[in-house]
Amino acid sequence: MAFLFSTADPEITLEAESATEISFQVEIPQDSRARTKDVGVMMIVKGKIMPDTESAGNAADSTAKIMDWSIVPAEKKEAYRSVTVKVTSGGITTRQYELPNAFIVDYFENFANSEGVGEFTLKLKQMKNKLADVKVTGGFSE
Repeated sequence: MAFLFSTADPEITLEAESATEISFQVEIPQDSRARTKDVGVMMIVKGKIMPDTESAGNAADSTAKIMDWSIVPAEKKEAYRSVTVKVTSGGITTRQYELPNAFIVDYFENFANSEGVGEFTLKLKQMKNKLADVKVTGGFSE
């Protein structure tokens, strides 16, 4: 299974071996006793921070660009980006998530002596006033 993560305006594309786990969540307040209008959409992307081995022919990974995006102030239009994540297996796209106005809620990086690579966790949310623009599709060939 492969996870293909990309943003637009400006573009960030994670390397295919970088993203290792995707979680898509529809959030409803826990104290709700009926269907509510206060719904949110969150996506969590976890993966590896690949070593910069440009001298060996591999350019630095794109997680540094995500970290740069995570510190953009909310007042700037660059804080909100169109995000597309494809979950593929055997040439079939199981799911394709499109969040046209996503922003970063949290971004974490962890490093340990035992692994040799770092790990990241990216938490994204879609703007609430643009929830109708979220698209979830799947079941098509590449």
